[in-house]
Amino acid sequence: MLTTIRQLGKHSANYGLGSLLAGLLGLVLLPVYTRYLTPADYGILSLLGVTGSIAGIIAQLGIGSALFREVIYEESDESKAESTALYFLTGVAAVFFGTLIASSLQLSELIFGSIKYAHLLRLVFLTGILGTFNIVAMARLRIRKQSSLYATLSVVKFIVAAGLNIYFIAVLRRGVEGLITAGLILAALFAFIYLALLFRDLQLTFSIPILCRMLKFGVPLVPANLSNLVMTSADRYFLQAFSTSAEVGLYSLGYNISMMVYLVVGAIQVAWPAEMFNIAKQADAERQFAKMLTYYLTLLGLVGLGVSVLSDEVLVIMTPPRFYGASTVVPLIVLSYIFYGIRFMTNIALPIQNRMKYMPPIIISSAVLNLVLNYLLIPRYGMIGAAWATLISYFVLVLVQILVNLHFWYISYEYKRIAKIAFAGVLIYGCSLLIQTTNILLNLGLKLVLLATYPLILYVLHFYEKRELTTLKRLFRSGIHLMRARVTIL
Repeated sequence: MLTTIRQLGKHSANYGLGSLLAGLLGLVLLPVYTRYLTPADYGILSLLGVTGSIAGIIAQLGIGSALFREVIYEESDESKAESTALYFLTGVAAVFFGTLIASSLQLSELIFGSIKYAHLLRLVFLTGILGTFNIVAMARLRIRKQSSLYATLSVVKFIVAAGLNIYFIAVLRRGVEGLITAGLILAALFAFIYLALLFRDLQLTFSIPILCRMLKFGVPLVPANLSNLVMTSADRYFLQAFSTSAEVGLYSLGYNISMMVYLVVGAIQVAWPAEMFNIAKQADAERQFAKMLTYYLTLLGLVGLGVSVLSDEVLVIMTPPRFYGASTVVPLIVLSYIFYGIRFMTNIALPIQNRMKYMPPIIISSAVLNLVLNYLLIPRYGMIGAAWATLISYFVLVLVQILVNLHFWYISYEYKRIAKIAFAGVLIYGCSLLIQTTNILLNLGLKLVLLATYPLILYVLHFYEKRELTTLKRLFRSGIHLMRARVTIL
């Protein structure tokens, strides 16, 4: 069990760096974006990003995820599987995105009520075509557990992206168009890098049986992934229709602040499939899965608390006053991301037993619920209604999905310990609401001290098992010794 956690931790740290840097780009450059963009501009940028994401999910057909099962679980020849996936996705992307480019005028009118953004949609769709190489190349690195190379590429990509974005928005002052153009240039540069990474092992072969197996596994993920995107992003379209681009911008900024939680979720999610399939083959798989969920939520609870408790101070420090209102939706979005993480960590029986056909109706139903709630709540409550619609939809999704997974493979999760994590989170967040001095630095310091009580509250609640306490004490002593050694060297 400890070896599994270390392996997952090692790879998640490297994969997490990739996800972290991708997400941090928007946060690190937040002072730049909010200086050169208005809330309305921020809203337009968000809608363009969501539209590109929707198109990307459709074009990928779930092949990226299917590669894992094909190589690790089916034990197919890796080169043959990757070659088949790349050739197939390249053809699909060319046809699909080409059609979207030809329809950009109509799409701009539909989304924005004007054709003035059609040229930006074309750039977004061109970026999507180039993203094909990213899917296969990143899947290969994860299959081979080459997390260090994954992290290195992510660091380089972050540096290049930051430079391009700053140049286009701060130097050239091209606003939203500049950021979209920078994204296209970045995608083109890394398409060559990913192709070079894949080129040596590519074969001039195309396996129909491998493709059929991958499509059988991956295609059911498309409506599921689309529905998931609907639950996190459709509210932007409703806000654009029933409110203003400025409110779309504030809501999107609230999502970006909450992104720190998603970065943790995404980091572990990237490393999890390979570990999950390996754990499933072991005799004590049920116990390991239960423990992993508990540890996962312990970490996620702390990160989520940090983001929720400190969101006001972050916005005051990093943005102009016109963006401060974004903090009102952060706690609800953070909780939605936590449910999002639970969803992936407990979805075990369906992918392991290849029962993915049950996924689409579950998530599609939740997405429909989300659309209905958006329609009912957004006209009256604006972005707060959008945040509540997302949270309720994810709660329903997670509840139903867990029940279905447990039906096929019962895992006795540690519900009492999870309840203690929830209690500690509610207690700390409630106390943070009482900290409202006029000095932002004092608020920040008091809230950081409050967050530091999280492991202590869990200790008082008898959350830790004896073996865990022993491990924590050993790690603490090792950390103290390491610090003393470094001080001595200095």
